[in-house]
Amino acid sequence: MVKGGCMKRIRIAVNSFFLACSVIFSIIIGFGAYKLSEHANQLAVQVPVAGAVCIISFLVWTLVVTRSMWGGLSLRETHEYLWVFGAALLWSPVIFVPLHLITQGYLTSFGNILAMWLFQIPASAVTLFVSWRWFHPHSMSSSIV
Repeated sequence: MVKGGCMKRIRIAVNSFFLACSVIFSIIIGFGAYKLSEHANQLAVQVPVAGAVCIISFLVWTLVVTRSMWGGLSLRETHEYLWVFGAALLWSPVIFVPLHLITQGYLTSFGNILAMWLFQIPASAVTLFVSWRWFHPHSMSSSIV
């Protein structure tokens, strides 16, 4: 059996990895929506679609984990969500750079990583807040709201 502190680190690592994958996946889906729409403004299409996909995919992940035999991977405490936020920022380039190399044949620029982070920071913050409120509805005191 895994001890509490070790399990917390595993929860943070796994959830942050999935959040980073969710962000990258959502950016790709948003880009696909932009290409299909033939809209002149890429950001007007890609950002809302990617944001929605990011939130939905992480909520589905959290629901599956919570209701499965892997329930020990579900986030429990508020500070775990903050750690997931930070760790996902580290996972994203670790996932994206090799993915870009494999699919495009060359290393990505730092500008692409920066653009990903510029989307990821607000998208992850909203995604984690929605997940936290969804799965911990009584955690926030009424004085904060």
